[in-house]
Amino acid sequence: GTARPWILSSGAMLVLGGGGCRSGSARAGCFALAAFASIGSAFNPLHTSHCLRWRSAGLADSDAVGLRAEGTYGTPSTDDPILCRLVQSGLESGGSTDVRPEAQIGEVSRHLWIGTLKRVADGGLDMGSACVQIALGRGAAAFAAALPSADSQVEVADMDPTCDVWWREVSADVIPPIPELTLPLGSANLVLGLGSRGDAVKLGLCRTFGDDRPGADGGRRIVGTFVLEGPDFGICFFTRDDGTRGQLNGGTFHILQARASAPSCAHSEALASELRSGLGSRIRAYLAAEDRAMLERVSGSDFADLEQAVLLLGSCELKQILSPARFVPSPLNVLGLHALRALLAERMGDARVRARGLDSDPDFEAWRRDGVLIKDYDTLGDEGLLRLLRLASGELEESIPLPPYRWTPRNVTVAAERDPQNDMHIDTFAAIVKVWIFDASVTRDEGPLEYVVGSHRETEARLRWMHAYSLPPFKEALVEPSFRLQGSD
Repeated sequence: GTARPWILSSGAMLVLGGGGCRSGSARAGCFALAAFASIGSAFNPLHTSHCLRWRSAGLADSDAVGLRAEGTYGTPSTDDPILCRLVQSGLESGGSTDVRPEAQIGEVSRHLWIGTLKRVADGGLDMGSACVQIALGRGAAAFAAALPSADSQVEVADMDPTCDVWWREVSADVIPPIPELTLPLGSANLVLGLGSRGDAVKLGLCRTFGDDRPGADGGRRIVGTFVLEGPDFGICFFTRDDGTRGQLNGGTFHILQARASAPSCAHSEALASELRSGLGSRIRAYLAAEDRAMLERVSGSDFADLEQAVLLLGSCELKQILSPARFVPSPLNVLGLHALRALLAERMGDARVRARGLDSDPDFEAWRRDGVLIKDYDTLGDEGLLRLLRLASGELEESIPLPPYRWTPRNVTVAAERDPQNDMHIDTFAAIVKVWIFDASVTRDEGPLEYVVGSHRETEARLRWMHAYSLPPFKEALVEPSFRLQGSD
C-alpha cells in the first residue's frame, strides 16, 4: 500500500489544550478517513423524547411546528412543510419505525415512521395533500401511496413547552457527530434480511441543506433519519423527490436536538449517597494540594466551598456532573465546577496510564508532551493502532475498539462560507481521541488539519478560559457545548 500519514490527537482537537486543531484543506479532493463503527456504541440520551408531541391535525393548524429555512425549529412560515405521522388501522408501522421493505436503510436500521405535510398560503394545513413518510420521498408515486384513507388519521408535531428544540448543523469534517443532545425519536431492532430481533439502535431526525450539491438533495431540504449508534452511526438517510435514495455520511446536514427546560429526573437519596461517596473519594485520591490551589486561582473561590457544595447536590445533579455530558449548566460553575470536572478527568486518566504500566510505552513521552502522534499507518497497522489507543485512554479493554478497523471517509475540503469546524475548539471537557488517516498525496502544506501542539493538558491558562466560558448565563456554552475560541479570546 501507499504511505499514509495518520494523526492521533488527544483531548478532541482543540486550541488551548485537549487537542487544539481545526480541519480544512486548501485542495479539493482531500479526504480524512476516520472513526470506527464501534465509536457509535450505545449511549444514554438526555430525557428529551417527550419534547416532540403528536396531536390530531386541523385545517387551521397554524401553530404546528415545522422546518424553518434558517435551520431553527419552531412556528414555520407558510411555505414550510411540517412534521406529521399517519395513524392508520391495519397498517403495521412498527410504532416509531417504518417496517415496510422500502424503509430499510443501512446495515441494521430503518426509517422513522414520520413524514411531512404541506401548508397552504394562510398558514393552515393542506389536508388535500398527504402526510408522506420520509422513507418514500415527496414525488407523485409517494403521494399516491400516502394519501389518507377513511380509517386513518393525520397527526402533526407539537413542541412540549418545557423543552428547547432546534436544528444543529453538522459540518462535513466532524468526526463523529456527538449525539448527546440529539432528540431520540425511535429505535430500529429488526436485523434486515434475517427476520430476527437484534440489538436496537436509536434513531433521530436529520435534514439536508438543500444546496443542490451533486448527488445530494436536488436543491430542496429533505427530512431523513439519522442513526445515533451502531454500524450505521452518523449517517443521514433520505429519499429524494424522484424516489431515489441518498445518504450523507458524517456531515453536511442538520440534526434535531433538544434540551428539557424542566427537570425530568426523580431524586434518589440512596443513589445520591453512593455518588457523593464515589466523587468525594476520587477528589481526595487524585487532586493534589497544588491542583486545588490552581482551581482556587482560576475561580477566585475557596476549593473547600466548591467541594462542599458539590457533595451536597442531589442524585440528578450528581449524575449529570459524573456523566460524559460536555457541559453541565450548573450555578456551581461560578465556584469552578466545570474546571473541576476537566482537571479531575485528566488526573484520573494519568493515574490509569501509570497503574497499567502504559507510561513505559516508547510513544508515551511524545504523546504526553504533544498530544498528537504522526505515524506511517502501513508500518503501524491495526495492532499498532490498538497499542496507541490503549496508551491514549489508559484502558486495556474497556471501550477500546478491537481490530480489524473500519474507516469512514470524511471530507475535509469544506468550501462553506461559514464552517464552524474552522474555529479552534475543545470538543468536550475530558480528553478524547480522534484518528485521521490522510492519503499519501496530501501534504502538511495543504493544511488538512490544524492542531496546537501541547494544548491537550489542563494548564492554568486553559482552565481560566474554560471557567469564563462556563459562567452563567451560559449563552455560548448552551448553544455550542464544544467550547470555541472566539476572536476576543
